[in-house]
Amino acid sequence: MPELPEVEVAARNLRRWTAGKRIRAVRPRPPGSAALVGARFREVRRVGKNLLVTLERRGASVGVWSHLGMTGKWLRRAAGQPAPRFSRVSVALDDGTHLHFADMRRFGRFRVVAGARFEGLPALRALGPDPLSDGVDAAALHARLARLRLPVKLALLDQRLLAGVGNIQASEALHRARLDPRRPARSLSRAEVGKLARGVLASIRFTLARFAASGADRDDGEITYVEERRSANPFLVYGRGGTPCPRRDGGTITRIVQAGRSTFFCPVCQR
Repeated sequence: MPELPEVEVAARNLRRWTAGKRIRAVRPRPPGSAALVGARFREVRRVGKNLLVTLERRGASVGVWSHLGMTGKWLRRAAGQPAPRFSRVSVALDDGTHLHFADMRRFGRFRVVAGARFEGLPALRALGPDPLSDGVDAAALHARLARLRLPVKLALLDQRLLAGVGNIQASEALHRARLDPRRPARSLSRAEVGKLARGVLASIRFTLARFAASGADRDDGEITYVEERRSANPFLVYGRGGTPCPRRDGGTITRIVQAGRSTFFCPVCQR
């Protein structure tokens, strides 16, 4: 499932693929997509798990809000190449290439936003700070967690807390911070939240580095998600149940289920 690092890769790819380009056609035609034809790309931003694309047409701005959902991807195809499987929207550019929004499970979003007024979208207004763009304020995070009874792993999934952190990054960050994912959020000390804040940033940067090494955000590189068949696992603990802890502390990575989601941790170093 795409989280902040995967969506950041998508943003970097879109910036590279669309710089200076215009849209020739959009197929099929989502509501409002007529305003995109002839528009030139101006900016691609990422906020949490959201992609915000601003274009300009005849002096007026128009936007596209894209959320990758559970399986969404942006893929590029040269002129004459067949569309990828599960392509839901195809955007033809004036250089002959096509950008495809592919989404096997159809939970993603492609929405035209008049005037590129993204600030009017309730889903975006509710977001907390973006760790990569805004950093993680440990004091503010501690104050928010101190009010929550639920397990810290589940608290981290709330996008109002930290935008872009999902199931995978929460497990990875807690492992780096040596925190048990089952602990009540309000039980964490200020020092422990400081470790968690550093763990969140370290995990995101580590994941981005692994994607860069694989070529996912280079040229026509395509990202693969850990749940996909034959994909590599770039993570320290997520998806590694039954394997030795990477700290070599004698622990074995354990999988538990929290609120219907898989959590991976080491019961030795995450007491």
